[in-house]
Amino acid sequence: MTAPVMAFQEVRNCLKQRFPMLMIDTVIELMPDARIVAIKNITGNELQFLGHFPDFAIMPGTLIIEAIGQAASILFSHTTGSGFRPGEFLVLGSVTDMRFLAPVVPGDQMRLDVSIVKRADDIALVEGKASVSDVMVARGKLGFARRWLGTSGPT
Repeated sequence: MTAPVMAFQEVRNCLKQRFPMLMIDTVIELMPDARIVAIKNITGNELQFLGHFPDFAIMPGTLIIEAIGQAASILFSHTTGSGFRPGEFLVLGSVTDMRFLAPVVPGDQMRLDVSIVKRADDIALVEGKASVSDVMVARGKLGFARRWLGTSGPT
């Protein structure tokens, strides 16, 4: 595996999500304004596997989408050059053409490839692909908008 560009602690500092919703372990490639490659290690002791499914643990598709979204969030924070300011966050606005092609199970290492398709001001469209051992397990497009708590924009 390639040496990480961002280790777990730096990823954690970059994202607002915390346990049990932190879905990125490391970043192995980062090209601002273009793409990111991140890694999510799937372990059997993650909370979602208590119910999805107890006798045959499968990573829920919604959490694969969340992992792609978190990778996109890291990419956008480095694309703007300023990261996210206090009160600022990225909102998922759309998921299109999402396909789940193979199950992701405990013990897998999921590689997330996210590329910017279009970006303008405070909105962006990305294409995300998730793979395990060079087998694509999911792909689709996600749309995002940058928003601020309590105000209509940056001050």
